[in-house]
This record gives sequence, structure tokens and C-alpha cells, in this order.
Amino acid sequence: MPFSVQHAAARPAPRALFLTCSDSRVVPTLLTGTAPGELHELRTAAHVVPRYRPDAQCPIAATLEFALGALRVPDVILCGHTDCAALSALRADPAPPELPLARNWFTRAAHQPDPDARPTVTGGRTPEERHLLTQLHHLRTYPCVTRRLATRRLRLHAWHYDDRTAELRTWDATARAFRPLDAAAAQFAQARLTSARGGGCGPG
Repeated sequence: MPFSVQHAAARPAPRALFLTCSDSRVVPTLLTGTAPGELHELRTAAHVVPRYRPDAQCPIAATLEFALGALRVPDVILCGHTDCAALSALRADPAPPELPLARNWFTRAAHQPDPDARPTVTGGRTPEERHLLTQLHHLRTYPCVTRRLATRRLRLHAWHYDDRTAELRTWDATARAFRPLDAAAAQFAQARLTSARGGGCGPG
């Protein structure tokens, strides 16, 4: 057994939760340069994150809670991408008749833009970018997330991957724009993940 795999199996200590689309073109370990055991992955069609509901029996909510409460990951990376097949299919009008469950899930739990959002947040964005920012907003509705954000035990990142050019961009909340995640920024992000690996997040 390769050492890295053996080490990962012996002591799982993921650096981050990587939440992304189930599209086969998106490969989290290739995008981040991480080894087995360094990412806790959560993949859904169109990287959907439903709003928090205390009475919901939701595997996405359970995985998020487990990653923060049990694994104590210090970073959550939400990654969208261009040409999302699931997003296109679920937005089709009329909806594909063979996708009634997926359509119902998407309509009720996924892409529900905040009616109070300022136009500068979503104006001029591509459908994929608007969808990504909506999911980022949904993440912030979870108590396990808000508690850790309030005490600076958690960082949220929104990345957008271009399937055609392999370019990664990250959401800059201060500039309210997507910025290229160039080599320097990627190294900085990797360093932050590495330095946070030993501290993690406490229970909340």
C-alpha cells in the first residue's frame, strides 16, 4: 500500500471540506494538489446547498455538520464550474420529464436567490456565478457555520472553475468580484490550509 494512502487510512485529518458538483470534469484533488486524506469531499448535482432547516433530514447538512463538528476542518471550499450539465438540465423549460425528483430538489432547495440581495452582488454575473453565490449564501444559514465564522474558526471560500481553460477564480467579498486564483494566491491558500491543519475548529 502506498505510504500516503496508508497514512490517510490510519489518521484522517482533512485540511478542508471541498463542496462541489458531481460533474466528472471537476476533480478536487487535481484542483488543489492535495493527497489522499487531505480533503473531505461533498459532491452534489450542481453543487447544491439547501438552506438550513432544523427539521430536515438532509445528507448535505449532516455531512457539513460532521466535517465541522467531528473533523474540525478550518476551511470550506465551495467550487462551481462552467458548462454545468446539471444546472442546464434543471433550468430547462419545460423541465426534462425524466428528472422529476432532481427538478423538485433543485427548485425547492437550491437556486432560490435572496430577494433582498443587492444588485451589485449578482448583477452582470453568469448563471453559474449567480448560482455559486446563492449556495454560498445558503452555507451561511447553518448554525454550525455561523458559530465558527463568528469566532474565526472557519473560513469560507467560493471558487469558480473554467472547464475549458482550467482557470480557477475566487470570490473576493471586499471587491465584490471574482479574481483569478493565480499561482501566488494558490500557494498562499495552500499555506493557510497547511498552517491551520494542526489547530482546527473546536466543538460548537
